[in-house]
Amino acid sequence: MVFIYHYFPFNYSNLKGTFLADFFNEFHTGVTVFFVLSGFLITHQYYNRSDFNFLSYLKKRFFRIFPLYFILTTITFVYIAFYKTHAILVFLKMYLLNITLLRGFFENYYLSGIAQGWSLTVEEQFYLIAPLLFVLIKKNKNNILFFSVVFVVAGFLLVYLCKDLNWYGFMNHYFFMMNFTFFGRVFEFSAGIALALLVKNNNDNFQTKYATLFGAFFSLVCIFALPFFKSETGNGKSHYAGVIINNLVLPIFGIAPLLWGLIYEKTFFSSILSGKIFSLLGKSSYAFYLIHLGVFVTFFNFFYSNYILLFVFLNLIAIMLYLKVEKPLHTFFSQIKHR
Repeated sequence: MVFIYHYFPFNYSNLKGTFLADFFNEFHTGVTVFFVLSGFLITHQYYNRSDFNFLSYLKKRFFRIFPLYFILTTITFVYIAFYKTHAILVFLKMYLLNITLLRGFFENYYLSGIAQGWSLTVEEQFYLIAPLLFVLIKKNKNNILFFSVVFVVAGFLLVYLCKDLNWYGFMNHYFFMMNFTFFGRVFEFSAGIALALLVKNNNDNFQTKYATLFGAFFSLVCIFALPFFKSETGNGKSHYAGVIINNLVLPIFGIAPLLWGLIYEKTFFSSILSGKIFSLLGKSSYAFYLIHLGVFVTFFNFFYSNYILLFVFLNLIAIMLYLKVEKPLHTFFSQIKHR
């Protein structure tokens, strides 16, 4: 979905402005799926673990994300150094913000380097906060909602305090906060957390037949609705109805039921996704996400300009990166015992 959002073939002059083009232009919702799934997986893996160790947890999360990201980010900035003109201090500042994953807080820099990597800043924030949240949830399940509301309010307060600082776009307006920071995307992770807790408490007692269908249908309804509630109107002012649909309605009523259905219902869709090919593509999807914009695309475009071939090419590269770089590095770092 994210690949189609960036390269969708309907964005030609004869189709621009049509509803079909607008529909595919809302496939950024693939990131919403990613955030909900992340909340689910982290909770399912670490919630209620008797042997939980915070340092070990952080190490695993860090080495799951960072090594491949660091390598690809460094390659990207080497390319930038050769082919683009930047003052040395600006260049170093951008590189430092990228490798520390802090660039996601600055509107001036959140799309620098590996542009799509802004979402990793959001992801790492969740990794840091999740253990504390688990403690709060164990005391009261309603803390999921309380936690989410607190973070949204904190985000609005932070923007109110920082919007006039003019410090490289640091949390400088509400629309940026709601779309590109954890403060605005927290409900997506919370939907995944709630789903994981339901699965843990279910013990296969509660079975469904149509959750997959309902979740897929409602997700499509949300995507169809988004063009009518554009995130930004033509006058540059934010339209938050689209943000609410993407960040709140879609995760709760679309993605969460879909994931529940994939877990418990045997369908044609689940059979395809559980096959060996899709399993490999799933494992290499992080590498694919990191390279689907940037240096590898630039290299490919020297020879061809075909989105289908590009999609195949990037998946092959992503599989190689997963098997030869990401997986070995993850195994190596995971074996290093913390002191």
